[in-house]
Amino acid sequence: MNPHLNPNQTVLQVIKDESERYDALSDVKYQDITYHMDNLGKTINSKEEKRIDFLKASNEMNNLDWNYEWNYITFHNRKINECLQFKRLEKNKWYADVPINNGKNWDGYYWAAYANSKTIMDMLRLFFDESPWFGMLSWKMRRYKK
Repeated sequence: MNPHLNPNQTVLQVIKDESERYDALSDVKYQDITYHMDNLGKTINSKEEKRIDFLKASNEMNNLDWNYEWNYITFHNRKINECLQFKRLEKNKWYADVPINNGKNWDGYYWAAYANSKTIMDMLRLFFDESPWFGMLSWKMRRYKK
């Protein structure tokens, strides 16, 4: 014990660079989450199967340009086969959808909802933690028809 510290003091660790901060905040649990997106100036094709963690996902979400009509980002937890997609409509307004029984034989049914940024980010955190997240929004079932 440091004799110069009061026993009731809290010691804060100073993190010098971004990589240390990332290591300090990283989750030890293995995640197999990929993403694809379309944003003004950045597109990641779904066939790329690019891995992502929560910190990067938060950054990508914050950078989605709501003025770009075709913006979206999709996260797929491959370990438990859950998929979650977002479209940013305004600075603080989001559309979210979740395909039902997604995969090769998807029949077009999905859950859809609207929410504000805080609710969406809270739900995204739960998704990455593999905690129950579906109850965060009031979903309506819909069907995509060609």
